[in-house]
Amino acid sequence: MMRVLTLSFLAALPASALTLTEMSASIEACHLPHSNIDDTIGALAHQGWIQAPEGDLTPEIIEMLIWPQVAFYATGDTGGEQTRAIVDLQRKTVAGFAKKKDIPQSKTRILTRQIGADTEAALVFWLQPDPTQTNIICRFALSPHSLIGHTASDFAAPQVVETSPTQRFAITPMNAASLSAKIGAPVTVSGTLETQTSFPSQE
Repeated sequence: MMRVLTLSFLAALPASALTLTEMSASIEACHLPHSNIDDTIGALAHQGWIQAPEGDLTPEIIEMLIWPQVAFYATGDTGGEQTRAIVDLQRKTVAGFAKKKDIPQSKTRILTRQIGADTEAALVFWLQPDPTQTNIICRFALSPHSLIGHTASDFAAPQVVETSPTQRFAITPMNAASLSAKIGAPVTVSGTLETQTSFPSQE
């Protein structure tokens, strides 16, 4: 049933501006109320996502994973920072995620997948802000294979879809050519996707 709902919401997005493929099952996997982060990773594995090895990330993965973080700031309050400065900061932040140790209230995983000739990456956060509530957030850096978007600016306004009162996802198309010129480095990500879900924690 959830797959049908997600597909219907994706179909309702404006096709002239945005095409999202290969992602409905990954969205569903991130919305499942798993009490263990490894169950979420297992659900995503069925969609081709594999966990990155522990330790230092490759430069390619870091360059992909900065964009969900940068998009979050760039479409909100940048504090007056230029894109290059935000990118430099997020490179350090993403590299730190790879070395982050689990604690009972916060767990992080980094995933990648090969789809066609493209590589994609994802950050998965499992959080318990209090003992009665669990939140799962997935941030995907998508290739043109999965997300085709058009935006004249560096980032389009996030398109938010609520699939239930406790589940949502947001899609942010990017102008890779413009961003590449601004930061002086190749940009292979065509847009970002963030999912969020919350549910009562199991005893």
